[in-house]
Amino acid sequence: MASEGVKKLSLGVLLLTVVFALSWGQVLVDRVVASVNGEPILETDVKLGMVFYNTNSRRVVIEKLTEDWLLSQYVESKGGNVSDELLDRMIADLAKANNKSLEQFFVDLQQEGISSQDLRSFLRRIILATQALDVLLARDIRVSDLELEVEKLKRGDVKVVRDVELLVVDKRDAQRLANLMEKEKNLEEIAKALGLKVERLSVSKGELVERLDVEVWRAPKGELVFAEDEKHIYVARVLGQRETTEGVDVDALREEIFRKKLESARKELLEKLKKRSFIRMVG
Repeated sequence: MASEGVKKLSLGVLLLTVVFALSWGQVLVDRVVASVNGEPILETDVKLGMVFYNTNSRRVVIEKLTEDWLLSQYVESKGGNVSDELLDRMIADLAKANNKSLEQFFVDLQQEGISSQDLRSFLRRIILATQALDVLLARDIRVSDLELEVEKLKRGDVKVVRDVELLVVDKRDAQRLANLMEKEKNLEEIAKALGLKVERLSVSKGELVERLDVEVWRAPKGELVFAEDEKHIYVARVLGQRETTEGVDVDALREEIFRKKLESARKELLEKLKKRSFIRMVG
């Protein structure tokens, strides 16, 4: 389930690279600091968590670890797992980011009281609780066109436009137009008889020739309107009116809505898991 690999996870996980430049002054005694449904959170998890969550507060770190343990357990219950191959690649990337060979990287870990298995276990929990969980939750999340339109209206510059079909006739054909209009109201047929084409436009107020603009914006849907200037006769039919927005990246907006829904689903799930789980703090 976490097969998307290092690329998507690197920004978060590579925060761990700085941990190996630190010295905690002594080899860790890997005692249990908490347990979640019987699974222990160890002192090494706390030390790694301080770097991963970017805080020195033990209380905050342990709270976040219990949440990630809960979420990772949930993903496991749904069949989620992290392959050894993925963990191997991530650890190799961590060693490379620290400019060390894999062998030297493991030696440095041991000097800080962290075994390779400690790191693998920590990374596995984090992947399950983040990327793998996102994949699982995303299956049931949809962004509807209505949600997208509502957000577009909130954020963009709203424009009211009218969709019209327009026939522009040379004034020299005024009589032919009049004769055709007595028998036919379909602009396509009239245009065909005159050897012309009907244009379909989406226009805002003020974008048409002034006299035509006035007629188009006061006419009801479906009605034919007429206007003229020195050289042309304009025949238009209003097809409809709608609101559009400018200055909104639709794909980015859809992704933002999706992420908000994903975060909401994550929080909702976490609250449910907390209510039915046994979390024990030690010491």
